[in-house]
Amino acid sequence: MNVCLASLAPFIGGAEVALERLALGLERLGCKVVCTLGSKNEVGVRFTRNGINWVYFSMPFTGKWKLPYYFYALLRFRSFLKRESFDLIHANDLPSFQFVSHAARPFGIPRICHHRYIFDGEAIKWFLKFGVEYHIFVSRALRKDLENAYPPLASQPGEVVYDGLPLPVLPDENTRWQIRKALKLPESKVVVLFAGQIIPRKGVQDLIQAWRILPGRIKDKAYLVIIGDDLAGKGVYRQKIQNLAAQLGIRADFRGFQKNVDQWLDAADIVTVPSHIEPLGNATLEAMAHGKPVIGTAVGGIPEMIVDGETGLLVPPQDPEALAKALVSLIEDVSLAKQMGEAARKRCEEVFSLERHVENVLNVYEIASWLRSSQ
Repeated sequence: MNVCLASLAPFIGGAEVALERLALGLERLGCKVVCTLGSKNEVGVRFTRNGINWVYFSMPFTGKWKLPYYFYALLRFRSFLKRESFDLIHANDLPSFQFVSHAARPFGIPRICHHRYIFDGEAIKWFLKFGVEYHIFVSRALRKDLENAYPPLASQPGEVVYDGLPLPVLPDENTRWQIRKALKLPESKVVVLFAGQIIPRKGVQDLIQAWRILPGRIKDKAYLVIIGDDLAGKGVYRQKIQNLAAQLGIRADFRGFQKNVDQWLDAADIVTVPSHIEPLGNATLEAMAHGKPVIGTAVGGIPEMIVDGETGLLVPPQDPEALAKALVSLIEDVSLAKQMGEAARKRCEEVFSLERHVENVLNVYEIASWLRSSQ
């Protein structure tokens, strides 16, 4: 199968990582894959480094002041599609879909829209205005939210397909301590990790407030590490959070953007995902794959990943007191945290492996192709 995967790819985030994994997984199963990216940035550099075939195309939105530029870009992209003779085109998110859907319409190939974010009804209608053959939703919660926002979506063909990830080899204890040493982390404390974008909806501010109200004996046992940045905001919000921690007297270790997230997850004991909005959540999946218990908020798709009390703990969003209580329970009971981490890894193996994800996506491709051919 000859597949075009498309994305605006404004920066490296969870959606771009998921696209990278899907491209590699499809290629391993014999598909020919070309990724078309709407930006020239670190995403393309990373794709090249990982052996992914990609090309750059401007993907503007429709708008009366940009129509000449829009149609010029559209004709260029259509020439590319005609030359490559793709069997289908798969947009990695809703904003990426509008342009590629319009471009692919004359060729009669299935157009698949992957939904990863929440939008209002007018935005959904606008992005889908050139037609769609099949929808993929990253979680049941997101599907429900989008169908409530735009009811016609409920009558269109689509299904939930969870993202997947390659399952890492778990290090033994000696290797794990060596990793901690290399990362300059304390060996004798419970390391609590936040890894992700430092933006308001990720709830880092709630984690800082929760840490402030932890009992002194718990703070003495634990060590808070925050890795990540607000790439779109060029570090402004990350600095704001660092200032908040300093003002509150919180000993939080901010390490900024890190490429070796796997090592940080291996070194950690507990991972926190205190998001306010989260259609699914790559950070949660990665932590589970590394055998870590996750304290996450009960929003969006997070409860579809974390089994409360079994693979981690769920707390209400924007509730530092509840988050602090959950932290206390796992910091005090190391054996419970380890047990939950082992259960989280097993759940990843059964539900969220890359192999399962690619298999499910290929099933979608077959259904979409059948629907298109039967029209």
